[in-house]
Amino acid sequence: MIDLRSDTVTRPTAAMRRAMAEADVGDDVFGEDPTVRALEEETAALLGKEAALYVPSGHMSNQIALYVQTRSGDEVWTHRRGHVAANEQGASSVLARVLPRVHDSASGYPDAALLEEWARGADDVHRARPRLVCVENTFSGLVLPPAEQERISAFAHDRGMLLHLDGARLWNAAVALDEAPARVAEGADTVSVCFSKGLGAPVGSALVGDAQTVAEARRARKLLGGGMRQAGIVAAGALYALRNHIDRLAEDHERAHRLAERIAQTPPLAAEARTNMVLVTTPADHAQEFADLFAGEGVGCVPMGADRLRLVVHLDLSDKDVDAAAERIAKAAAAA
Repeated sequence: MIDLRSDTVTRPTAAMRRAMAEADVGDDVFGEDPTVRALEEETAALLGKEAALYVPSGHMSNQIALYVQTRSGDEVWTHRRGHVAANEQGASSVLARVLPRVHDSASGYPDAALLEEWARGADDVHRARPRLVCVENTFSGLVLPPAEQERISAFAHDRGMLLHLDGARLWNAAVALDEAPARVAEGADTVSVCFSKGLGAPVGSALVGDAQTVAEARRARKLLGGGMRQAGIVAAGALYALRNHIDRLAEDHERAHRLAERIAQTPPLAAEARTNMVLVTTPADHAQEFADLFAGEGVGCVPMGADRLRLVVHLDLSDKDVDAAAERIAKAAAAA
């Protein structure tokens, strides 16, 4: 099986496994794990923030960000298909007890007109209080331009709101933009980054922000059961990936573009490469049918609606794998 369902399916490299086996560890709940501390310090420095907190998952990182920066009943602005709104079991309504207000922008982020519309009447006592804007970078592979993030950040801050960046694939965005990660994180009050997607580590994400917010986040992590003891064993894999796997994401992007070009020559399919993702458009209402056909030829992918499939290129794939996937997809399409 050539598994293109997600970049979360990767397995630790041999070098990563060695780093994990040799990790210096301590009790991280007591703040005594040197490997976790190193990971948190390096992540914060890379993103230009004061502090970082290692957590088991991006889901937890996002939810902690909402929990510590909002009050019950506040309004959070986000995308309808963003991870916070669509892929976290409605946790923001359960944990932070906030009201999500969602948009459906094709770009993934709100334009100026939408922000102005939503901010109108914010002081009305009948309304939930707008408190947090949440953006995602990358969003279904699309890169959020730094200038647009600056615009959204300035808008939010001018109105007493905060900006949370779900940067699970921020590393991909930085490579695509040829910018430092700190530039991609600029303007965001908190940032969630993932180590187990493009970077290929086995476990974990980090929440990054100012020291006071991260201190509150540490308490929230414990509240949610996310405190880990000798976590340096898994943090070592994340630290190795952070130090060695960012630049190589360009290889994933190149392979995604080559795969998209091949699929685009395969009727009745159309394809678009977005960083390390390929979005394949199928005939109307046939996404699941084509996903099943691809699986029958040994290619895993995920339907994204009625007429779209997502294929994700990652660390475990070679040029040979990508070429083989294109050939198998062509064979499957011919049988449709």
